Amino acid sequence: MKQLIIAGVAALVLIIASVLVVTITTVEGNQLGVKETWGGGVEATPLQPKTYVLVPGFTQKVFKYDMSSQVFVMNDKPDYTYGEGRSSDSYLVQSSEGQDMRISLSVRWRRDPAHVVDQHKTVRDAVEEKILRPEIMRIVKDCATTRTALDAYSGEGLVKLQSDISAALMSHNSEMYKRGITVENFVIEHIGLDPAYVEQIKARQVAVQERLRAIEETRAAEARAERAKAEAQAAYEKAVVDAKRDKEVGILSAEREAEQQVLAAQAQAKQVELAAEAEKNRMVLNAQGEQTSSLLRADAITAIGKAEAEATRLKLGAYAAEGADAFVRIEVAKSMSGAFQNISGYLPQDMKINLLSDSFLRAIDSVMSGAAAGPATTPARR
Repeated sequence: MKQLIIAGVAALVLIIASVLVVTITTVEGNQLGVKETWGGGVEATPLQPKTYVLVPGFTQKVFKYDMSSQVFVMNDKPDYTYGEGRSSDSYLVQSSEGQDMRISLSVRWRRDPAHVVDQHKTVRDAVEEKILRPEIMRIVKDCATTRTALDAYSGEGLVKLQSDISAALMSHNSEMYKRGITVENFVIEHIGLDPAYVEQIKARQVAVQERLRAIEETRAAEARAERAKAEAQAAYEKAVVDAKRDKEVGILSAEREAEQQVLAAQAQAKQVELAAEAEKNRMVLNAQGEQTSSLLRADAITAIGKAEAEATRLKLGAYAAEGADAFVRIEVAKSMSGAFQNISGYLPQDMKINLLSDSFLRAIDSVMSGAAAGPATTPARR
């Protein structure tokens, strides 16, 4: 029995000793650990996520820090469950014209692993109160107090204010970055103004909207006018182009018609020339034919003349030959016979046909012999 008691006491001592001597701790995956010891103080190298056995445990301690993204808020929502901060902490600043602006905001941030040991030495778990909040308030005040409440309240002014604050908080030259706090995002949730001033802002915004609407309507009217002007100009230019085209087409048609007329005139002139040439050739041929015919007629006339001359010569030769007087008398007698056949009417009382014949024959004898005729007789009356 005594031995059992001794064994129990020994086991209890061992258990107590193991609890006092050995400590088991786990650094989670989203954490880094900083170990402090009695002899060495704070170790410079942070502990990576895993389970550690510390012997003796009572002389060593591991502090764990969340390295994931966290949200710090400054607003008046006590039941806000998505971030850390005071229950009523919207930031009150004044605008450039002295209007109170109560700004509600949120910041998403994380620790820099390279500064976790320094933060452990300086602020430990009070990063929000000792680093984040003071630096945020300073930057927000610097950016907000240079603007009017109207500019900061809404619209482009609010967007610009948020952009300027974000740039200052995320800058690598900021105090928070130098102390191991990296800001990932900044949002202005709300800016509260005096209700009376808000009414004034709304009235101004309404006026601005009306002015902008009037400007837009004016621009729209100007755009419609410009469009109508452009359409009219386009129609005018099209009409000019069409007129020029029609003019050019007319000129080309006139030139083509003139060319056709010239060609027709040339063809007609050529035809006239050919006709004249043909007529000329015909006249030349006719003239040549007439000339030949005339020559032939002249030759014929010449031959006839020569023949008649020869006949006359022969006849005259006959008159000059022996016995020619008898031939002449016979011929004259033939003529007188023919002439007497045509005599009718009254003859002188003492004239007989024989007398007339005898006188005519004596006249012939005178002519042929060269002597003058006898005394003239009274001509017969018809």
